[in-house]
Amino acid sequence: MEEDPKVAEQRHRLGLPQGIDPRKALDSAAMERVLKAQALARAQAQAATTVVLGTVVTLVTSAFGFIAALAWNDAITALIAKYLQPVFKSTGLEVATGIPVVKAIVLTIIAVIVVVATQRVAGRYAKKSVINAATENN
Repeated sequence: MEEDPKVAEQRHRLGLPQGIDPRKALDSAAMERVLKAQALARAQAQAATTVVLGTVVTLVTSAFGFIAALAWNDAITALIAKYLQPVFKSTGLEVATGIPVVKAIVLTIIAVIVVVATQRVAGRYAKKSVINAATENN
């Protein structure tokens, strides 16, 4: 029976005699270290995959958030123009100046509310993740 060239090369490199498979030449402690190293490598690869997937999800979410923000920008501009334009005309303020200022104030208030709500949800999720990770490790 002909020996696998890779096995023969490993056997020669390790200085093992003919007929001994280098994959089986490790003692149990060395084999345990190899298995732990393999498990660690798999865990690191899985963690890297998780980071990549998380980044893709973040990018897609940001893109849709930007599109939604543009839609809300148009909607808020239309609402302000419809309902506040008569107020500007009656007070003597310029419509061209007043609408952008009111729009900026309204959008800032909405942005603050959304950011605070998002941070609270993310904080709760992070706390649950930490508790779950601590529970799994014990």
